[in-house]
Amino acid sequence: MLKFKHYTVAVHDLDQAVADHRARFGMEPTGEKAYNGIGKFDFVPMGYSGETILHLLQPRDGEESPIAKLMSERVNPFNTHGEGMYLMAFECDDVNEFCDQIEENGGKVNRAPGSTNAWVHPIASNFVLMELFQK
Repeated sequence: MLKFKHYTVAVHDLDQAVADHRARFGMEPTGEKAYNGIGKFDFVPMGYSGETILHLLQPRDGEESPIAKLMSERVNPFNTHGEGMYLMAFECDDVNEFCDQIEENGGKVNRAPGSTNAWVHPIASNFVLMELFQK
């Protein structure tokens, strides 16, 4: 069974997005700005009363970032920077068992060596990238 953990939004200007979420939604950072070297992005966790419900992230390293590539594909007259939903994160009791179930039923999963997290490929989940965390 999955339990919702947080969602992630790709943004063009991280500092501005943090300020906008503070002003518009009353959210506050629930942690420090950090860098993810695998995904090549900076991020700030946001939420209420110390509980994270959102990660805002900005690609780094130019077009080499997978997120930068995705954002470039989304650019249109209404979304000039390609911002938007990137990922939904969930917790589950047994990540490996859940991944096996997905794969046994035709889905694709990426597992990072040495990590308990896994990522469900968007083609397996109606084009929503999902990250799975061990509960």
